[in-house]
Amino acid sequence: MNITMQSATRALWGAIIDPATAARQALDWRLGLGNMWMALALVAVLNVLMLALLQAASPMPVMAQGGMMLTPFSYAMIITIFLFLLVYTIYHVGRMMGGQGTVEDSLTVIVLFQSISVALEAVQVLLVVISPQIASIFGLVSLAVLIRCMVNFVNVMHRFDSLGKSLATMIFAVIGTALIAGIVLTVLGIAPTGGQI
Repeated sequence: MNITMQSATRALWGAIIDPATAARQALDWRLGLGNMWMALALVAVLNVLMLALLQAASPMPVMAQGGMMLTPFSYAMIITIFLFLLVYTIYHVGRMMGGQGTVEDSLTVIVLFQSISVALEAVQVLLVVISPQIASIFGLVSLAVLIRCMVNFVNVMHRFDSLGKSLATMIFAVIGTALIAGIVLTVLGIAPTGGQI
């Protein structure tokens, strides 16, 4: 499969316009768990890179959370752990609600979701240079776009045919992931008060 910048841009735009169709196409690729885990690691790194660029371009630090300044390495660990857990929580929660998706399906839609997220962050980085206000508005629009995409991705992945059930799955999965990730990060020493990494 030859992937060019033009084809990747077209695919990501198509996923934003018609997320359900994009999810079906991505699930048909069947690239294998090994390749998809590598893809997840790549989008996690790109996510950190985009955030670092956004922080550099923004008049105010964007990594600061409640007085905490995260290093890129800390943020990379948080993103990686969160995405890893999210793959399994979306799979298990969806299954408990009658879904039919597999772990590979869950991994695929998370990679697709994160690819769209990174692309939107890249646009926001460019907008910050032009106008921080416009970039902030774009950030809110991007959040709405990402939620819409993810709800449709989960719906297709688990064959729900119900966006309400898909939204519920996503909400419970994110809550569960946040709770488990919080425990894991605390054990690793990355605490909300500052972190050691």
